[in-house]
Amino acid sequence: MKKVLPVFAFLSLVILSACKTTKYTPDKFPIRQIVFGGGGGFAGIETSYTLLENGQLFKQVGVDGSYTELKSIKPKEAKVLFDKVNSLQLFKLDIDKPGNMYYFLRQVTDHLDSRVNWGAGDYMPPQGLVSVYKELKDLANNREAIISKKSEKAAANSQQKSEEVKPTDDSTKW
Repeated sequence: MKKVLPVFAFLSLVILSACKTTKYTPDKFPIRQIVFGGGGGFAGIETSYTLLENGQLFKQVGVDGSYTELKSIKPKEAKVLFDKVNSLQLFKLDIDKPGNMYYFLRQVTDHLDSRVNWGAGDYMPPQGLVSVYKELKDLANNREAIISKKSEKAAANSQQKSEEVKPTDDSTKW
């Protein structure tokens, strides 16, 4: 029994470490991803979301904007969404009908990078595409941003500085 316990502990450690999912950063995304979002309108700014197979979700405002990591979903939920997008076979669709406001769905795999755009008033995209897009968009809209340790420290420092500044009662500056 004494010899079995260390072996059991070692095997448990190996199994638990194998279950750990990899965390990605925007500069090192994996190849397989789902990117979706929209843009246009008066400001013309595009907002995109990137979903990874491990469930990580990132938001980017503007084409050159920085990424914000949002709260992840479970890898099983991500797999279901990847399967749904895969079933759309975006590589077979030739949809490039943007309007003043446009929406897009992009699938990146090992071999393909397929994107469809729609929003033109005279074009109605396939219902399956719209329903998957809405499901992805609802998922993204319900996620909060993850605050990194660096952001927390910067916020704490700025809060301390703002507490040190004392307001004046000089109403002549109004």
